[in-house]
This record gives sequence, C-alpha cells and structure tokens, in this order.
Amino acid sequence: METITLKLERKHIALLKERAKKLGRSQAAIVRGLIDEHLATKQKPSLHDLSKDLCGSVRGPKDLSTRPLTGYGRD
Repeated sequence: METITLKLERKHIALLKERAKKLGRSQAAIVRGLIDEHLATKQKPSLHDLSKDLCGSVRGPKDLSTRPLTGYGRD
C-alpha cells in the first residue's frame, strides 16, 4: 500500500477517530472502507446513455421545423 496525506477539518477528524474507536479498527481502515463504498456506487446513467439506441431512428427532414404550410389550421 502507498501512503497519502489528507487535510481534514477538525470535526471530520473527530468523527473518524470516534468511528475507528467504536469499530475497533484503524483510522486508515475506516477511510479505505469509505472510499471503496463511495467509488463502488454506480452512477446514474445520463439521458444520452438511456436513449442512445434511438439516435438516428427518426426519418424525415433533417430540420423538423420546416414543413409545407398548405392547409395549415384548416380541416
């Protein structure tokens, strides 16, 4: 393992020490566990990821705002 240095606020250090003492683990083990837990959570897919299979599936003019106005507003 490699060693790193972190700058934490006093309240976070106090919480870390309290958690380590309560669980009987080292502060480093607590931090490693929290990092693993955080990084393991799957990110929500983006809108593009959810709809990328639909890209290019629409047929018609490239600019959908253009259309003939004959009979527009009439039955």
